[in-house]
Amino acid sequence: MNDSPSTSFVGGHGRMLSVLSVGVVALLAGQLVLAPALPAIIEEFDIAPTAAGASLTVMWACAALAMYPGGRSSDLLSRKTVLVASIAVLVVGFLAVASAPTFPVFLLGLAVVGLGVGLYEPTNMALVFESFANRRGRALGVIAASYSFGSAVAGGLAGVALALASWRVAFLPLAAGLGVVGLLIHRWSREPYVVSPVDLDGRGTVRRLFASRQLRRVLALFCLYMLVWQASVSFLPTFLRVEKGYAPLPATAAFVSVFLIGLVISPTVGELGDRFGHRRVGGSAPLIGAVGLSLFVVAEHPLAVAAATVLFAVGLISFWPVMNAFLMARLAPDSLGGEYGLSRAVFFGVGSLGPTYTGFVAEHASYRVAYAGLVGCFLLSALLVRRIE
Repeated sequence: MNDSPSTSFVGGHGRMLSVLSVGVVALLAGQLVLAPALPAIIEEFDIAPTAAGASLTVMWACAALAMYPGGRSSDLLSRKTVLVASIAVLVVGFLAVASAPTFPVFLLGLAVVGLGVGLYEPTNMALVFESFANRRGRALGVIAASYSFGSAVAGGLAGVALALASWRVAFLPLAAGLGVVGLLIHRWSREPYVVSPVDLDGRGTVRRLFASRQLRRVLALFCLYMLVWQASVSFLPTFLRVEKGYAPLPATAAFVSVFLIGLVISPTVGELGDRFGHRRVGGSAPLIGAVGLSLFVVAEHPLAVAAATVLFAVGLISFWPVMNAFLMARLAPDSLGGEYGLSRAVFFGVGSLGPTYTGFVAEHASYRVAYAGLVGCFLLSALLVRRIE
């Protein structure tokens, strides 16, 4: 990269962190608005739950495939170049999804969205990690809170869009918001645009990343957690409607509440990780998640479902800010974007199978059975946390 992180932004890191966070909100809202809208999408395109889950898998898998090239390119070119390019790809993808006349075109639009996400996320995370050397957990907690806020925005957008027009309308303000984020990054970043061939050095990065047994265990842990995330979040409103008889509004509200909880707790969890150790703080998350998800599966009374949702949300979301900081501190500083991008590609690739898993099990058994199976992933994650240093 051509400029050091300490001098690449006008107005200090805080303003750019805010802009990058808004970008996260918009891109994640665009991905997760599909979850509460899924029943309407299934009906409009006349597809089965397995096909709906597979379409989300395509989006997340394309994101995984783009993460290593995105992170590596940002190491060798400039963070600004990749961030602005990724936003352009995301805008095109969102508009394609919003206007898709058929399911294959909808699928293609989701693939483009996935590519844009894959370029943006590792570049964004590497830049934040570099810029806040002494408060990385806190800064990554802000980004994690942005993911939670974006998820909550997704629920609200879906509810308004479905009530007033169509699920398609939800993508239009997100595309416009991302356009503004791209313009601000273009204006505020002092880095140059750099366009040249990029040597991906895939073999070297793979060797460095997988040489350590501890890193392999950390990646396995992240894979399990991302699988639970994708499998549970993608169908959560549908689960509540089909298995527990909730109306669309309370089902969407429960979905949104998961991420509002994350919005509140993520910065605090990150700061606790800075103070007491990232692994120590993150280690309790899978056990809390297992208890919450178990209760969520069996609970019928609304108060019990609400309590289960809170526990599940805390367990699911408090993992990310502290364990991301734990992982990134163990990667090579001079190739941070590429190594983190490859790491993210691995666990997003595994996690992308989550919606297909849920859709398949729901179609052949029930959503309740599918969610019960995810409790085992939480418990296995708890064992893995104890085996890393």
